Amino acid sequence: MGISEECGVKWRKRIVMRIGERLRRWGAEQASTKQKVTVSKLRHREYRWQRPFKERQAEAGLAPERGYDARAVAQDNLSVVTKTLCAAGVEFVVLPRSNEFNPIVVVAETEVQRAVEALLQLGADEGWYSHATCFSGRRGLLARFSSKPEDVSRIRCRRRLKARNGKLMNTRFEDIIIETWAVLGPEVERVDGDMHAEGTLHRRVSQRGVPVEYLVPEMWRKTVAHGGQLALPYPHLYEVVDPVDIVYTWVDGDDSAWRQRKRAVEAALEHGTVNETATISSRFTSRDELKYSLRSVEAYASWVNHIYIVTDGQVPVWLNREHPKITVVDHREIFTDSDALPVFNSHAIESQLHHIPGLSERYVYLNDDIFFLRPTDPSLFFTGNGHSKFFPSKASLDIGPPSVRDLPVLSAAKRNREFLQDRFDRTVTNKFKHTPHPQLRSVLSKMETEHSTEFERVARSTFRHPDDLSIPSALYHFYAYAIGRAIPSSIRYAYMDIAREDAELYFLRLYRRRDLDVLCLNDTNTAGADQEKLDEMMREFLEYQLPIPSTFEKRAQDQ
Repeated sequence: MGISEECGVKWRKRIVMRIGERLRRWGAEQASTKQKVTVSKLRHREYRWQRPFKERQAEAGLAPERGYDARAVAQDNLSVVTKTLCAAGVEFVVLPRSNEFNPIVVVAETEVQRAVEALLQLGADEGWYSHATCFSGRRGLLARFSSKPEDVSRIRCRRRLKARNGKLMNTRFEDIIIETWAVLGPEVERVDGDMHAEGTLHRRVSQRGVPVEYLVPEMWRKTVAHGGQLALPYPHLYEVVDPVDIVYTWVDGDDSAWRQRKRAVEAALEHGTVNETATISSRFTSRDELKYSLRSVEAYASWVNHIYIVTDGQVPVWLNREHPKITVVDHREIFTDSDALPVFNSHAIESQLHHIPGLSERYVYLNDDIFFLRPTDPSLFFTGNGHSKFFPSKASLDIGPPSVRDLPVLSAAKRNREFLQDRFDRTVTNKFKHTPHPQLRSVLSKMETEHSTEFERVARSTFRHPDDLSIPSALYHFYAYAIGRAIPSSIRYAYMDIAREDAELYFLRLYRRRDLDVLCLNDTNTAGADQEKLDEMMREFLEYQLPIPSTFEKRAQDQ
């Protein structure tokens, strides 16, 4: 076993061992039967995984050591597959698509034999392998059907790429799909009653969803002659074509100068005016989450136009400020009233983000504890006709009035509800998921123009206060929906408070998941949990999950 594979196995073993240690500490009388059974199953699975894990890793190619980008990998995969077909003399057409992922390459049924033989030559030592689906319903490795290729309807070409720590980086989105289309004879009726031209290539796969389902001979020959890329004359109406930026807010709670400013302001607070969680240190702790969040952006959201990092005069030591996509923005550049500074309240800082110079109309606001875990597209956050999307939670909102006893996020949600009732004579009952927040700059400017008093009050709120509004992360979505500029949508996400009792077990579950668009790892450590252990646990997970440094980071020798 090489060092990379050993690291991967060790990581999972360590998590399982920690679960067992925690159970022993709890004692037999405290640990529930369900928890014991869960850990027992996980241990059994760990041993069952090890051999397949080693075998799979031996078949994988190496991912780039810096700047992993799933979109670039998908483009490279398509280039390799199409060049392979070209070298074998197989004609093909790549269907138009809205993004780089899962492109569909069409070959004629008369070319299947040569196509299969060519695809079987893709280098296994570089991580390539192919699966086939047949008209008979059988599925399996492509090599199994090489003696009867005419039955193959669809081929999925995949290239497995691993980081040096053994983490498998590729997902199903980078796979290349090969479809075999029928070549129609004379007098084949179209769905509209007319006849297809003889020699038309027609799709045989039953699932709908592609933009083109048949190609007349003239279009086929013309497209093949121009490299095989079939393009629509204009972008699709549903496609998001305008630039989309990302905005982070970031703070280094260990910075001595920043802590001194915070202590001075905190000392002036009147006792009982804010919830105790508004000033706890865990709210301002930095574990380099931003570094890993940026790695996830480059890997799975490289469609971003520009990234703005809003700070209180701070810059991460590892950040590559020379990167053309990165701009660090100081609070003084965006606060309308500079006398409100310094502030240590995310609600106040968020209320001013739309003032960032050069910010695009469409942008996504996210905290540094949010990570993309698989390839995404701007359409996850915006519509092609200019609406933003939002992701309501099923969790209900307490119907009581806001008070200092409420957690700041809850009191702000109640203030948001009061705002909506006063402004629109409508109410709301739900919270929001801990996800990225799509924003339209023009809508926030309109909100501020019409409700300047509320914006000014929030901006001058030094610490999270029961009177705060949470503008970008909640109120904006309701307001934009009320005026017809936003729609509710869905996103695959998970939220974890790393201070929860079963954190090791939950991390192990997250490690195995491949179905999440985003993950939020929050820390609400108010119970005095071992902060050093929480830090180590999160860093270990993030380093395994996102091991490849991004181009947003300085090289090691420059730090």
